[in-house]
Amino acid sequence: MRIAGKDTVLDLPTEEDVDTITAWENDPSHWLVSDTLAPYSREQILDFVQQNDDIYESGQLRLMIRSLDGVERIGCIDLYGFDPKNRRVGVGILVDPDFRGRGLAREALALLVDYCKNDLEMHGVYAEVLSNNPSSQHLFESVGFEQTGIRKEWLVDGSQYIDQFFYQKLFDR
Repeated sequence: MRIAGKDTVLDLPTEEDVDTITAWENDPSHWLVSDTLAPYSREQILDFVQQNDDIYESGQLRLMIRSLDGVERIGCIDLYGFDPKNRRVGVGILVDPDFRGRGLAREALALLVDYCKNDLEMHGVYAEVLSNNPSSQHLFESVGFEQTGIRKEWLVDGSQYIDQFFYQKLFDR
């Protein structure tokens, strides 16, 4: 699977990506949004990468965001909670700090949204975004997501509770 844009390519992770993914997954600053409680082993990430090619079987799919030449690992974008019966799927995105602010996340998200609409034939996609993350809110809004709900004090970060915004993008059929 390969989805190419103007500046980025989305494709399945390979074994060569395992160390990078492990570093991203084991960064505690990402754990709040991923509900991670402990670090993943390299072997766990390798197993995930090796079994990450059938969204219908696993209910999720991770794609790497790469530079157009495929050399640089920009980040990853995930589909989760895949529900073909109700035709909806969640999307999450992580961009390496070295690549933020360049519009690459926007392009990757737009490519994935098109894939969800046209290839997976979803009725809509959704995202869960922390209320204290205006960059992520802006990203999802920039590709047509609308905030449709708020989960009050949904996640705890240390001693502080944080609201979580629920975003949706519905497709006309």
